[in-house]
Amino acid sequence: MSLITSQSKFNALCKSIRETGIVAFDTEFVAESYYRPRLCLLQFHLPGHSCCVDPFEVRDLTEWWDIMSDDETTIVIHGGREEVRFCYFATQKPPGKLVDVQISEGVLSRGFPLSHTNLVQRVLNERVHGRETRSNWEKRPLVAEQIEYAEDDVRHLLDVWDDQQRRLKKLGRTEWAAAEFQRFINDIIADEERPGYLRLPSIGKLKPRELAVARDLWNWRDQKACALDKPPRFILRDDLLIEMAKRCPKNVRELSMTRGMDRRDYQRLADEIIDVVKQAVSSPESDWPSRLEGPKRASQDDVLSRILGLALANRCSEMGISMSIVGTTADLQDVVRWYVHENQEGPKPKLLQGWRGEFCGQLLAQVLNGEVIIRVVNPHSDDPLGFETSS
Repeated sequence: MSLITSQSKFNALCKSIRETGIVAFDTEFVAESYYRPRLCLLQFHLPGHSCCVDPFEVRDLTEWWDIMSDDETTIVIHGGREEVRFCYFATQKPPGKLVDVQISEGVLSRGFPLSHTNLVQRVLNERVHGRETRSNWEKRPLVAEQIEYAEDDVRHLLDVWDDQQRRLKKLGRTEWAAAEFQRFINDIIADEERPGYLRLPSIGKLKPRELAVARDLWNWRDQKACALDKPPRFILRDDLLIEMAKRCPKNVRELSMTRGMDRRDYQRLADEIIDVVKQAVSSPESDWPSRLEGPKRASQDDVLSRILGLALANRCSEMGISMSIVGTTADLQDVVRWYVHENQEGPKPKLLQGWRGEFCGQLLAQVLNGEVIIRVVNPHSDDPLGFETSS
């Protein structure tokens, strides 16, 4: 067990990481009580050595975030969405050379997403503990059992990645995995950079004036939550924010008519909420957001996307790759819309680009062109369907 609590030892660790060129990384954090997740522990594994860093004692983590955001050191993680966000918040840059073994296993097999415990068991045939989901990572001092559990989260990741690299190379999927690591990062950063109000539930159903109110209430709530270091939902719940945007209350009485808004903490904010609503409603219509219209779908699109789904599921089974890595129902619907309604003009859908296009693009096109016949070959097989070129 090794817990680093001094800046000098942390700096020495960072130097070793740079010299080694690869490190496994994980974090423990508390998300439910703060504006952003509070980092409580950092775990590292270099070949032959694991350690943890206490960020409550080591205040300056700049050196590590600089390492993570450069393209010289390989950072190996498992399901590392929050680790990517921590790096981005610290540096305003994405990780430079990230490997996520959960994603790479999805490219290699039909298991995605596999938990850390199940992944290590499958790849290395080693039994490890489940995650310490009930630990209070904020409480100090941390006990030996917590440190041991935390180190176990990174101890096996380099060995897992070594095994995966061999299998990726053998199957010719190394570039596939690399593309998915980058897509994973890009999607997280894009989500952080898009206007936050667009993530509200049912936002697509609002009219322009209502969207303006929702946008301004979101910004007001976000600023208040940041100042108080509280989750935005503590200030005003998402569903109530949407309801305020729909109702546009003009006074406290109208605001209080909405079920749930009679809470004492909401009543204290009533005047502020009403002011935000009034300002949004009275702003020039040219400043209101345009209505968010999703893609229009014809009645036959659902049938066509289901047929494509059968073809894709069978192809994934044949090739031993997780369908949830390859694409979703929405991705299949995008293919139908682009192919049938947009005359194959404009940017290609995700399933027809890059390694996905190589993997399933031709098959999906043949299905939509009526060039293949689908039949049941073996109902007892993992891939029971056959696809034959029609004459």
